[in-house]
Amino acid sequence: MRQADIARLAGVSQATVSSVITGSGDRYGIAQETRDKVMAAVEALGYVPSAAARQLRGARNRLIGVHTFEPIFPISQMNFYHEFLVGIEEQAVLDGYNLLLFTATDSATGRRPLFVKGASQLSVADGTILLGLDRERSELERLAESGYPFVHIGQRTIEGVDIPFVSPDYEAGVYNAVEKLITLGHTEIAYLEDDVRFEATTARREGYQRAMARHRLRARVIETAQHDAASFDLRGATAVFAEESPQLLWVTTLADSQHLAIPRDLSVVALSETTSDTTRQWTTLVAPRRRLGAEAVQLLVSVLDGVDSPTHRLLPCLPLKGDTLDKPRG
Repeated sequence: MRQADIARLAGVSQATVSSVITGSGDRYGIAQETRDKVMAAVEALGYVPSAAARQLRGARNRLIGVHTFEPIFPISQMNFYHEFLVGIEEQAVLDGYNLLLFTATDSATGRRPLFVKGASQLSVADGTILLGLDRERSELERLAESGYPFVHIGQRTIEGVDIPFVSPDYEAGVYNAVEKLITLGHTEIAYLEDDVRFEATTARREGYQRAMARHRLRARVIETAQHDAASFDLRGATAVFAEESPQLLWVTTLADSQHLAIPRDLSVVALSETTSDTTRQWTTLVAPRRRLGAEAVQLLVSVLDGVDSPTHRLLPCLPLKGDTLDKPRG
């Protein structure tokens, strides 16, 4: 039984349920009627908080954990994750918390699991920020069901499970990028898909489709399997979106083979900030990484305090920046 089930039955947020169960409902001004509804749902569902959860709520260590699903420590300023960690550290200092970095790696698989030998290592911290792309969603679901406080940087959606997250608003970011291209005069805009499927790519693709439909322009989505045979289809496009490094490499090779200059003949917008091709200053959709780190700490602290606040936060992407975007030739 999870607090999310109680929240659903009572018609309130999970933060409200946490406040009422921990006895801090009065402190946060939660109406008596709301508290009664929550406790009625608790009784109806037979919810019993775990001893570990009660101990965690009773006394804090003023520690925030940072668990990464990828080996990123030690880290350089050039690393993609550096700005996230700077934002996390700055906000943790402001909120009076120390940071605890979880870096244990399974030697057999190379993964960084949330549970080791059936037990979570995170409980020594009051709550934890999860960073990186997790492949094993079953572990994330198990962590959510345990009631342990955490926030994921990057949108994660599991049906029936509340995953608190902060994320770039990629859908709006790509939508605005299409608007920018149209303002420059582009009407033939292609979208080169990578074969990776997760929430961020879905949001980007929806932003592209929505913007093209709004202007009644033909959406030209080219899947990975089509790249070898898609050169003819790409003829006439004056701008393309490239999801990952392989798409940037493909479009560069194709442009060279067709004697197209970037961006004079073909504008390119990269949707991934981590590209293997550093020969150009690619125009890139950039996430506000430092702000996301800070926002994750703020959200986690609000969860720990039982404050009723949105547990899903989308932050605007930064304005497009780079040298591969221009008006269409002619």
